Amino acid sequence: MSGTRSQPLFERVAVVGMGLIGGSVALAARDRGLAAEVRGVDPGRDAIEGFEIVPLAEAAAWADLIVLAIPVEQLDPVLKDLDPHLGEATLITDTASVKVPTAEAARRCLRHPERCVGAHPMAGSHEAGFGAARADLLQDAPCIITVSGPEPPEIVDRIEQFWQGLGTFTVRKTPEEHDALTAVLSHAPHVIAFAFAQGLPGEEGLRLAGPGLRDFIRIARANPKLWCEILLMNRSRVTEEIARFEKNLGLIVDALGREDRAVLEEVLQNAQASLERLERTGDRQR
Repeated sequence: MSGTRSQPLFERVAVVGMGLIGGSVALAARDRGLAAEVRGVDPGRDAIEGFEIVPLAEAAAWADLIVLAIPVEQLDPVLKDLDPHLGEATLITDTASVKVPTAEAARRCLRHPERCVGAHPMAGSHEAGFGAARADLLQDAPCIITVSGPEPPEIVDRIEQFWQGLGTFTVRKTPEEHDALTAVLSHAPHVIAFAFAQGLPGEEGLRLAGPGLRDFIRIARANPKLWCEILLMNRSRVTEEIARFEKNLGLIVDALGREDRAVLEEVLQNAQASLERLERTGDRQR
């Protein structure tokens, strides 16, 4: 879905957390006509260019859709503050990259958790803040819609239409399926990039680094505080994937130690076959 809509999907959308992702959601929702009006909630800011910034309680009473683009550890206090002010038909979605804790927070803090449908747009940048936000950031990005079970189908459908309207292509998973999948696709790769970057040589050696190294460790430029929280909240699944990686790395180390060219070449070819599957998937998505 692209371009602007003739009729908005929601009249009033409030985005809580106007950083990179929240700001991009707000820009896209406004520019694509998904909402008649978009307001932001961002503590410490009185205004953001192009958007009215309002208090959380005011946004809860005003909006018919609330998008939570905040760290997972902030969900409990924010949901508790939102809940008394929510309208009878107000829906909630979020952008968190760990979904089991998100679903649990909704059940703990909301009178009607079935009106909250999680989403994880798989897009981003090492840059942060509204200044890095773009209306096209989510274009063609995958977005996982997480369904716990009690959500009415019409609510799930409407939230999914919203994310599709922002330019994403969507799939539905349970929170548990989501967290297992993102451990493979995102969380463990970040761990590996952080670990490798920690062992880089000094400045003199890094002057000779080519684009291959920079591409490999680019994701280690992500916000350490944010990623510490993500990894801790998905720690059991991340440690499972790291153990799998260690096993595969061990095959290479062992082959090198034995100078076993046949095994080493087989491992590298298997890795390349996996990469080709990934590229074919990307081609189909485009």
